[in-house]
Formats: sequence, C-alpha cells, structure tokens
Amino acid sequence: MLARLLLNRNIEDPRYFCSAELIETSPLDIPEMQQAFERIQIALERHEKIVIYGDYDVDGTSSVALLYRAFAMLGHKVSYYIPSRHSEGYGLNKQAIYKLHDQGARLLITCDCGISNHAEVAYARSLGLDVIITDHHAIPEIRPDSIANCNPKTLPDAHPLHYLPGVGVAYKLACLLLDHYLPALAKPLKLSLLDLVALGMVADMAELRAENRLLTIRGLQVLARTEKAGLRALLKSCGVIREGEANAEHIGFGIAPRINAAGRLADAAMAVELMITDDAKRAEELAAKLEAENKERQLICEQHCEQALAKLSAEYNPDEDCVLVLADDSWHHGVIGIVASRLLDKFHLPVFIMAIEGDTARGSVRSINVDDLDIYAEMSSLQAKHNIFNKFGGHRAAAGFSIASSRLEEFKQVLKQHFYKRLSAHNLAKTIRIDSALLLSELGFDFVQRLDKLAPYGVGNPVPLFVAGPLKIRSWRAMGKDSSHIRVYLSQEATVGDINIPVNNKLYEAVLWNRADEFLRYIAAGATELVAVFSLRISEYQGERSLQLEIKDWKDAREVDTELFARFSKAACSSM
Repeated sequence: MLARLLLNRNIEDPRYFCSAELIETSPLDIPEMQQAFERIQIALERHEKIVIYGDYDVDGTSSVALLYRAFAMLGHKVSYYIPSRHSEGYGLNKQAIYKLHDQGARLLITCDCGISNHAEVAYARSLGLDVIITDHHAIPEIRPDSIANCNPKTLPDAHPLHYLPGVGVAYKLACLLLDHYLPALAKPLKLSLLDLVALGMVADMAELRAENRLLTIRGLQVLARTEKAGLRALLKSCGVIREGEANAEHIGFGIAPRINAAGRLADAAMAVELMITDDAKRAEELAAKLEAENKERQLICEQHCEQALAKLSAEYNPDEDCVLVLADDSWHHGVIGIVASRLLDKFHLPVFIMAIEGDTARGSVRSINVDDLDIYAEMSSLQAKHNIFNKFGGHRAAAGFSIASSRLEEFKQVLKQHFYKRLSAHNLAKTIRIDSALLLSELGFDFVQRLDKLAPYGVGNPVPLFVAGPLKIRSWRAMGKDSSHIRVYLSQEATVGDINIPVNNKLYEAVLWNRADEFLRYIAAGATELVAVFSLRISEYQGERSLQLEIKDWKDAREVDTELFARFSKAACSSM
C-alpha cells in the first residue's frame, strides 16, 4: 500500500519519505547568503547593534526566536522587533526603521518579510542602517537594494530548498554562523533549533517535500522532548502532558493558533518572548495569556463568519461570481484571514475579505488550487492595469493587501470581472484526490501504523484519503455542544457491478465534523448506505484505543462510478 501511495503521489525520490537520515543542503545554495554572512561577521567584530525584524505570524516569530537563540549561542545579544499588525501592518515601515536606527541599530535582519519593501530598505540605507533580508515570499520585479536578499524562491523549483518557509531561511543562516564560529558544537546546537523550525514549517503550511520534510520530521522529534520552557508551557496548555507526544497536529491545531492569537489581537512580541525565555514561571504566564487571547479570537471568528455568510446570502450570485469579495467596518483585521479560509472551504472560490479602517481597507486573500492560478501573479496583473493596491504581497495561494476605502466598490467590480474572465471556463467544483479504494476488512491498527511512515502531513504530502463502499449505515448520533458533528457506525456488505464485496458484520466507527445538518438531510431522504471518502486515525479515550474513520465526503452508491473500485474487479483480482 505504501508503494502504491508513493506512486500515486508522483514521489520520484522516496529517500525523503523512507530515510530518517537528515542530509542538509548547504546554506550557501541560497543566493546572496554569503553576502549576508560577511556583513554579520563585520557586525560581530565591531560589536554593532543587530536587530531581528520579523513578521507577526508563527513563521515570522519562530524565525526571530531562532536567530535570537543562535546569536546568543555565539555570545552576541541581539534585539528584536515585531511590528503591530494593527498600527503598522505587514513588513518594514519607515517609522519603525527610524526608531530602531535612533536606538543605535546598525544592522537589521528581516525574517519572513522585507522582499517587497524596496522604498523602506532605501530609507534605512539613507540613515546608515544596513538591511539583510531573509524571506520566502514571491519576488517582485524591483528587489530591495539590501546588503543581501536571501530568498529560496530565486532557486529552481526542483531545488531541495526552493519551498523553505521563513523559518527555514533563518535556520540556514543560523547554520552558517554556527558552523563557522562553533564548529565543534555546531551539530547539537543546530539540532536544538529544529523544534522552532518544525513549528514555523507546519504552521506556515510549507510544502512538506524534499528537505522541508526531513527538517520537519527531525524538528518534531526535538519538539516532543523540547527543553525550551515556552514550548513546554504551550504544549501543556494544548493538553500534551507526556513527553514524546508532540506531533504536527499539535502544532497545527494547538500551538500555532495560540501563537498567532498574539499577533492577531495583541502584541506578537509576546510570542517571541515565550519562545526565547528560559524562565519556566514566566513561560507559564505567557502561555496563559496566549490561551486567553486564543479564546477571544475564537469568539470573534465565529461572529465574523456568521456575518460574512449573511452578507453572501444577499450578495453572492453562484451563476456569475467566480470570486468572493467582502468588506465590513466592524471586522477585526487580525482574524479575517481565518474567515477567508473558512469561506474558501465552503464555496471553493478565491476569497478577498477586508476590514475597513477609516480611509484604508486591509485585506486577506485565500485562493483555490487550480493549476494555472497564482493569486500573487493575478494581483500583480491587476496592479499593473488598475494601480488598485496601496500594498500587497504573498504566495501562490494566499496574500495580504490594502486599498483606499474610497475605491472599494471599484475594487469589487474589478475583481469580479477579472476572475469571471479567468475562471468561468474552469470546472470549479471541489475535487478530492483519493489515494486508494479499500475494503473495511483491510483496516486495523497495523495498517494505520504503516501509513504513519508517510507522516508528517501537510501541503505537498496530504493525509492519505481512501474510498470504501457501499457502506451500510447501522446507527448514528449527534455530537458536540451544538450537535454539529455526527458519530456513525458502518458495515460493509454489498456489491458494486461485478465487484463482490465480502460480507463483514463488523461495525466501524466514523465521524463527520461540522456536517450534521447535511448528513441528517441525507438520512431523512431515506438513505441507508453510502460510499465514503475518509482518512484514518487511532482514537484514544480513557486508555482505550479504537480505529476511527474521519469522513471527508460521501455519496449515494448509485451516483458513484464503479471505476473507483476497479481494484476489486474480477479482472483485477485475476491478474494479481
């Protein structure tokens, strides 16, 4: 089965999936890394004040914490600066640059930002403040005139470092410094930083292939036994109390939302302090603050999602609209990216969502996975034609921007016309890539444990999805505080075409998250069986382990192409 999955996923070099060996590519493969290293050498020799300037998300804050710790290992104390999402916005800004220079900074190293800040870098240099950029965002036509622009996007797509996130670039810079100044100790010191690498890698949804995958695997191992007081406190607040338990899921659904909550609602510098402190008591205090911020963030998100759906019920035309464009002056800029992601999941259309703040509307973008659609490239095209953005930057699938509030209606029409031309001929129906058909009788703990060799999962290496059916619906019940989830028990005992599915009276537990209403309508229409697409997990409750199917989607068996189950056809079986 593992071989089939790798083949289906076009994994040409299985070493990255089957080997635990961490073979790292040289940091100097990243263009201009040598120039960055040489300028830092000068700063260390002259005892210049160095400031690490990072973005306010997990990738940015973990990058800042990583470089802060690396410089501390060298015996050089640096300062750090995280701009306010609310009053300063993303990236470098002249006010912060002036302030930092006035405080004595002579070298500024950016993390996860800076590649779009041509004017701000020019201003810094006019003051005598040198700038090294470490970033991974899309590269604009005009690059900043910095000492070095260390960006893996300048490498070919096939290069092992091309998809490094911001924390990966920061790690490569740290490796270069540690290898040079502390060669005898470099290996364990670099290893100790990998928990921060895994944190930023998973949280930023970096492509988990090539070296990204190996760094994440090793980083998760370090995180599971981390000695960093802040990360231990965060894991505890996420319910991970046993050493060795931490995994990618704990980052994606536990640690990352808490760290991001600081930047969304309060001050992201608090997250950096948490990641660099060695004081266990202070770490507990900071983790408690992040927990409170995250709970507030969850409430605000729910309110904004309800309001966004209400707006769409009045404004969205499914026959004409190939993009969703929403704005409101009561929305909190710090959480609209999360709202955009939820709307993307529900409608499967590009989403532009904005919080109107006086004369400026600040927005987030989330885009669909269509082969020839790069949202940053689309925004660049719109800017060239309409000069509509005050600022913008991002990736293929996500971006941020600001526009003048006075141009909001114009912006909506420009987007709707542009994306109608771009996408109206595409099939925009949401598709699910299935790894293999299965019989439920094939499932078991051993099967799931073998699958775990493919972990960690993420962009470029999604959780394996399987299809099985027809499955008899034996019983079900609603779950959750608002009964929005369903637990259902299934068995397999049917035939599809010439495919004979063995009778199996064993019941298999499955869950559906946030789709109770849809499932209940399916049952009310008289359905007694289904064909399900699902992932697998081992659930543990009160010391008892059980196999659980997480259903991603389902259909009536009569609507399913039996080609899905060709693996079990008579012809296929006879050729085995």
